[in-house]
Amino acid sequence: MKSYSLIAALFSAILILAGCNQNEEQIVEDEDKNNPSTEEQRAETEEAPEDNKKITEEVGLGDTRDLFTKAYGENKNNDEIARFNGDSMLVEFQTHRAVNVELQFEDMEKDMSNEEVLAFIEKRIPKDAEEVNRLKEDNNQREIIEYKSELLKETLSDEVYEGDEPGTFSVLLTSSEDDYVNATLSIGHSDQGS
Repeated sequence: MKSYSLIAALFSAILILAGCNQNEEQIVEDEDKNNPSTEEQRAETEEAPEDNKKITEEVGLGDTRDLFTKAYGENKNNDEIARFNGDSMLVEFQTHRAVNVELQFEDMEKDMSNEEVLAFIEKRIPKDAEEVNRLKEDNNQREIIEYKSELLKETLSDEVYEGDEPGTFSVLLTSSEDDYVNATLSIGHSDQGS
């Protein structure tokens, strides 16, 4: 009899512990949903830069969150990955400045030729950008253009480059057959270009 009671007690304890683990997992998931990301916390606690000057012709890489909102309307997502112009522009901010801008040309209001796409991008990178390297890969489906910019170097802190040379950035163009479908403008050098 005692062995049955002992087994029943052990079985009950296992069930209770299993139930606690599920509750702990649920608590962790709830905490993830309720706790803002590091960038969301920074956006709320860090002061927006006093120098709000635009370093691009049109608002783009290196410009402030405030300038994006004025140029493209309200952010349709969260503070970490902002969405502007529907889904055509995704922007990642660090210290209130754009460090990664993804442009989805298929989601834009009007179709653009490849020349128009390149002109569109050129207006959204720093005005003083100098091309330093260009390569194509994946059967010409991807093209990487690397740049350097003194304006970007002066505007962004060295820490956001995570080891890359300050003032460097790259544009990754992705094609579908002959047409550009998206571009990613990112600070630092691309991994492929190094």
